Amino acid sequence: MLKTVQVVVLLNIANCCSQCIATPPKSGPKWSIYDLLDELGLKSFSGLLETTGFMYTLSANASGPFTVYAPTDDAFNNLPPSVMKKLQNDDNWRLLHDLTSYHLTKGNLSFLKWSNNMITSTLLDGTSIRLNIYNNKSGEPSIMSVSGATLIKADQQATNGVVQVIDRVLYSIPDDTISNYIQENSRLRKLAMLMQIAGYQDSLDKQNITLFAPSDAVFEEMGANFTNLLTNASTIKALFRNHTVNNTFYTNGLRILDGGYITNLPGTKLPIKINQGVYVSGAKLVEEDVSLKNGVLHIINKLL
Repeated sequence: MLKTVQVVVLLNIANCCSQCIATPPKSGPKWSIYDLLDELGLKSFSGLLETTGFMYTLSANASGPFTVYAPTDDAFNNLPPSVMKKLQNDDNWRLLHDLTSYHLTKGNLSFLKWSNNMITSTLLDGTSIRLNIYNNKSGEPSIMSVSGATLIKADQQATNGVVQVIDRVLYSIPDDTISNYIQENSRLRKLAMLMQIAGYQDSLDKQNITLFAPSDAVFEEMGANFTNLLTNASTIKALFRNHTVNNTFYTNGLRILDGGYITNLPGTKLPIKINQGVYVSGAKLVEEDVSLKNGVLHIINKLL
């Protein structure tokens, strides 16, 4: 019974977007994944497959099945200039290989089988992507997310697997936990200091969390109050709990909550506002969607 309800819910998500799922072909899949990508007009991603040699893997029916999370051409066009420059450099073959393999997984995973915070391993050794199902502020499932990219065309069947079309290139490949990222980020040195004083690393490395991380500039504005904070471990822990949500919220999941709220660990409602940016309880996200092994981090410009 529960499985039936889940399928109905996911189909309702698909119905929210006329392009989200295509009518199944009457005679079964016609093309291999590589040929299907060309039919879908995903020229930029097809080009990556050619450059890295994955076109041969995805053209051979004997080597599948695979699930491919394929970005649109617009997704490539919207990449930051610095990232695009690296991708256009023929000397960066290893980068191109890793980026491409991160969009490929083994098996045929229909979007109807997704669950929130589902982790699936990619062909890039030691890495995974995170699948989320986000509800709107009415509590209805509204968006399906792939490590922060929105699914815009689902279950495009091929002879050797399935293509899920997404609106963003997954170029931020998670290789750290949240606590390690904080320690290594030059904009979060004061937060790293607080984390170490309170011994809060393990709490930040629990699975499926979102951390809204105040930048160093936020703590610098506190003046003497920050110095006082350094001597109070219990207050530091409370600060971290106030900035942590027990679910993985990328910005595509936050944007559909405009005028609604999410809840932090102590149970306080954090209002969401979209106004030339994403705001959580009045704090603006100044760096968004840092994918990490156990969740996602956003850098904010004020304390919550």
